[in-house]
Amino acid sequence: MRVQAKQYDFDQGNPITAYVADMSYFSGKFEAFLRYKEIPFQRKTADVKTLVNDIYANTRMMKVPVVRLNDGNWLKDTTPMLAWFDQQKPEYSIYPKDPVTRFIALLIEDYADEWCWRSALYWRWYFEESRQLVAHRIGHEVLGDWPVPKRLSGWYFGRRQINTYLKGDGLTKQTEPFVKKHYTDMLKSMQSILSDSPYLLGDKPSIADFGLFGPMFRHFGLDPSPAKVMIEQAPAVYAWLARLWNEKGSNIECSAEFNDFSHPGWQYFLKDIITVYLPFLRANTQAWKEGSKRFDLPTPDVVYPKLKTVHYRVYCLEKLQGHFSELSESNKQAVERIFAEHGHFDLGDKVESGLIREFELPIEASKTKPSTMEKWLLTATGTPWDLPKWIKSRERPR
Repeated sequence: MRVQAKQYDFDQGNPITAYVADMSYFSGKFEAFLRYKEIPFQRKTADVKTLVNDIYANTRMMKVPVVRLNDGNWLKDTTPMLAWFDQQKPEYSIYPKDPVTRFIALLIEDYADEWCWRSALYWRWYFEESRQLVAHRIGHEVLGDWPVPKRLSGWYFGRRQINTYLKGDGLTKQTEPFVKKHYTDMLKSMQSILSDSPYLLGDKPSIADFGLFGPMFRHFGLDPSPAKVMIEQAPAVYAWLARLWNEKGSNIECSAEFNDFSHPGWQYFLKDIITVYLPFLRANTQAWKEGSKRFDLPTPDVVYPKLKTVHYRVYCLEKLQGHFSELSESNKQAVERIFAEHGHFDLGDKVESGLIREFELPIEASKTKPSTMEKWLLTATGTPWDLPKWIKSRERPR
């Protein structure tokens, strides 16, 4: 059920509760944002028991980060949560005022969320040094209350990640070199940008910073194998991680404006978005429309075979189309000119995912109590990678 809109007050005496996981891509992104916006929060690390009894029981998804507000309502999904908090507390906004810069920054965030994770998971799980450490940590920190040995539970989680999100989603001998190289290409580009300014769009953090912070912090910057590469090849990126994690909005000069995307370091990202990411979103949407569970993605370098069709990414494309439609004709043309060197800017035909209301915040707790059998199944398998059936049918359980 949707909650009637109201303005929330955030103060030290009555902090929100943020459920996060120390190994989580999106938890790192979200927690850095809360710290920057100086929003008081109680940090609660989510183990399996918390995921099932608190998070699933109220949001019907076992995913973090999520937030429980002081009135008992909930927030979920990182991208809409950042936008919601920025509207509630507009001081130190992370969204550029210039419409063209704002749109491309939102596109960068979407790209970081829905495409960069593939390389992040590859570097986390395909190198023994990182795989063993991460499996050990997850076995103790996340799966510590499983009634199985922690080493075994960590190993099981790692194999599930590889089989579901990598081998089960387009990682082959042919695509592996490009998945691996994606990380070092991003490092080279970001090193160039961050050698000239403290943040990706100038003197203060933007949504582009927080978007790319997701993969760069908890995966690339902290897992041993990719962190070694970052330290050696991109020290400015490594310094940026610590700087953004430690930044406070009140420390930033109020008159500072965001830069545009003219820095040469952005060219790799602009090209990858035009030639790989937007075709990926369009192909996923077409497969969803046709009811296909898988689709192939041809790119200039390689074909990614049998990628999973994800309903949520249809919603992502719908949101991008909405942002673009809000631009004036001159601003739309400005966006197209920025990308023109790399190809035709194409968001595809208008799409309706049916999910817009699902991510309107805040939401009322569903107050569902999972049965004992359901708890066992959730503990073993989690909730679906994409979306549960009740969301796909657009009927939220009471």
